[in-house]
Amino acid sequence: MSHPPSLPTVEIVVVNWKRYDLTTACIDSLRPEVVDPSRKVTVVDNGSQDGSAERLADEFPWVDLIALSENGGFAAGVNAALARTSADIVVLLNNDALATPGFVDHLIEPFHGDPELGATTARLLLLEEDGTSRLTNSTGNVLDASANGGDRDWLVPDPTDSPPDVFGFCGGACALRTRAVTDVGLLDESLFMYYEDTDLSWRLRRKGWTIRYVRDAIALHRHASSSGADSELFVVTNTRNRLVVALRHAPWGMVRRALLRTAARLALDALVGIRDSASGRKAVWRGRGLVGFLQAVPATLRQRRRFDDEATVDRDAVLDATGLAPQ
Repeated sequence: MSHPPSLPTVEIVVVNWKRYDLTTACIDSLRPEVVDPSRKVTVVDNGSQDGSAERLADEFPWVDLIALSENGGFAAGVNAALARTSADIVVLLNNDALATPGFVDHLIEPFHGDPELGATTARLLLLEEDGTSRLTNSTGNVLDASANGGDRDWLVPDPTDSPPDVFGFCGGACALRTRAVTDVGLLDESLFMYYEDTDLSWRLRRKGWTIRYVRDAIALHRHASSSGADSELFVVTNTRNRLVVALRHAPWGMVRRALLRTAARLALDALVGIRDSASGRKAVWRGRGLVGFLQAVPATLRQRRRFDDEATVDRDAVLDATGLAPQ
C-alpha cells in the first residue's frame, strides 16, 4: 500500500522593527495560512525597544516570538529564525505586506518533486492607499547590465507572460528550502538591508539551485513603508550594497558598469543639487554609500575568490537566467 508524501514543515518568518501596526496586520493575514499543525509563524523583533515585542506576544500567543536586543537589519532578523529552524521550508514575508488566501500553499507547491529548487518567489502587488492593488511590485528579482538588481515587472498592471524561471527571489515574499540555505549559507548580515536577496540568489544559482516565480502566490505590499525609498538609509545602503554584491559575484564588465553608473548618478545629483537641496542631499548620501563600498573592497575580493572556488555553475550560465548576454 502506497502512502502520500508527508507534508513539508513550514515556518513563516516576519521581521518587525518599531512597526507594531504593520506587523499585526501582516500576522492577521497569515492566520488562515497556518491552520495545519505542520506550519507556524515566527516574528523576529529587531530590538524595537518600543514595547512592540511585548504587545505582539500578548496579542498573538500562537506566534513564536524571537526578541533580539538590537537592530542588526533585515538579514540579521531573518538569520535569527533560519539559524534555529527545524522546518523544511522557510517563508519570508515583509511586515508591510499582507498574504492573500492560499499564499503559502501556492508558494510551497513547486518544491514537491523538484529537489533542485532552492527558492520560490511570489507575485507581489502594490497596495494602494484606497486598498486596491492594480500594479505589480515584483515577480522576482532580475539584474541589468550594470548589476542593478530590480523587481521584475515593476509597475506592470497584470503581467501574464512572465516565465517561471527568474534570476532571483524577492525577499519581501518568498520561500526558501532550508537545505539549500544550509548549502550556501545564511543571508549576509553586513548588508543590513537591501540586496541581501540578490546576494543569496547569486549564491544559490552558482551552487546549482534553481529559483521559480509562482504567479498564484500573491501578497500585497506597502512599498518602502519601513524605510522610505528616498530616505538617507535607503540611498546610502542601496548604493553600497549594489556595488558590494556586484564585486562579489558579477563578471568584471558588469562591475565596471556598476561603478560608472554610480559615479554618473552621483555627479548628476551634485550638479542638480546646486539649485535643488533634495538632489544635493542625495549626492552626499550616494557619496557615503560609495565610500562604504570602497572600505569593503578588500574583504569583498576575498569573498569573490572563495565563492569562485565553491561554485559549481559559472557566471555566464547564471546570467542566462536573467536574459543578459555573457559579460
